[in-house]
Amino acid sequence: MAITVNKREYIWEEKYRPKTLEDIVLSNELKKDIKKWKNDGEIPNLLLISKKPGLGKSSLAHVIINELNAEAKFINASLQRNIDTLRTEIQGFVSTASLEGKPKIIVLDEADYLNAESTQPALRGFIEQFSKNARFILTANYKEKIIPAVRDRLQTYDFDEIFNENKILIKDIYIRAEKILDNENISYNQDDLKTIVKNNYPSFRTIVKKLQQYSFSSKLEIHENIINSDNIMNILITNIIEKNFNEIMKNLSKLSDTSLIYTYIYDNIDKFPMEKHPAIVIVLAKYQANDSLVRDKMVNTAACLTEIMGIL
Repeated sequence: MAITVNKREYIWEEKYRPKTLEDIVLSNELKKDIKKWKNDGEIPNLLLISKKPGLGKSSLAHVIINELNAEAKFINASLQRNIDTLRTEIQGFVSTASLEGKPKIIVLDEADYLNAESTQPALRGFIEQFSKNARFILTANYKEKIIPAVRDRLQTYDFDEIFNENKILIKDIYIRAEKILDNENISYNQDDLKTIVKNNYPSFRTIVKKLQQYSFSSKLEIHENIINSDNIMNILITNIIEKNFNEIMKNLSKLSDTSLIYTYIYDNIDKFPMEKHPAIVIVLAKYQANDSLVRDKMVNTAACLTEIMGIL
């Protein structure tokens, strides 16, 4: 397994973002498809989905573009979600073929935020109208937010299913994590690394973030209580999303320091729908400010998680 290093980046998530087929963790079936597309010099229109963040949807788009040596345009659809995006950002790019004969690819990141009443129907027309000049790659968290007329024109890959059905991929992620630490000249205990990978699988982005967070003075240093707390707080986020109040109360009682949850939720806010982020941040700030004033911190934290559950 190769490893691509962007030496201009300091944040490891970007420094070690996969750029080639050799250094991305994917199922063998999907890698075979990419190799075929590379040989053909062509790809189908794609929909890459996962409800969990950090599984590699955007990285795969980068890999495909690099493997095909394509001309590409990336658009953050969560910020540019209206029909003007199609008219000003996309149409000029896809209306003509590449002068160098390269494939043209439009990547619409977070495409489930595109307006379903106007932008997505127009996008369907663009996919058909410019099929000779360009291909589209859409990433999304929620497939059901992409209208059927668009979904029907895309080949879908569900990353949640890929990583759930191919648990052997955890070994590939572990090997890649080793290569990152070796490249950074970080010494580590294999059991500690296994714990980080196991507790955060399949989110490779979270794993890399933890590697950098726990690397001190050229050594990976973690403590059992930190790892256990991270695992419990990750479960609590799942409980909130699933609106399971009983499990929230049970797991919250396992935390030795409930005040850790505020920063943890903020750092992992991508696990919640983007349109809910502002309201969640306001709630976190309110209850974190109260944390040092209240008589019972457990009650304060439980109220915070309950209010976030209500926001969802």
